[in-house]
Amino acid sequence: MQPNNQSPELNKQLSQKLSQLLIQEAALAKNLLELMLKEKVLLEESQADKLNEITGHKATCLDQIEFVSRNRAQMLLGLSSKATTVDRMKDFISKQASQIQVILNNKIDALEVALEECRHQNSVNGMVISMSQRNVQRNLNIIKGIDKNSMTYTQSGNTTALGQQGKGLKA
Repeated sequence: MQPNNQSPELNKQLSQKLSQLLIQEAALAKNLLELMLKEKVLLEESQADKLNEITGHKATCLDQIEFVSRNRAQMLLGLSSKATTVDRMKDFISKQASQIQVILNNKIDALEVALEECRHQNSVNGMVISMSQRNVQRNLNIIKGIDKNSMTYTQSGNTTALGQQGKGLKA
């Protein structure tokens, strides 16, 4: 089945363009995932100086993903009267030959997998940041003498609660 008002050649070109955009978007999402994995290592190693570089690359990659996504949405806008880009894409694909449908749906699946991996890694990185912030705050509280439940070692090697030592550390 051909989409309404589209010649077979134009329809073929549109299918190829959609396929290319989906491939490009999935490749960018995989690149983003690689950057996020590097970011996690830098977070774990507290290499703040290198995080700025990764953050810049991530921002560029996200901008590129958004640009390709907008191009895909714009291309689909005139091809279907459906309300959302997802519905327009489903509608367009449903009007293709079954072999093209399979190819395009596989490309969509690959994109969705890549984006889900990015969402998962983003969550992991968020947890690493949160744990790091808690550790920094805890250490700061120990230095300030606020954390009375913390344990320290005496000269003889025994542990004692920080609150039992008096006023905490002085700089």
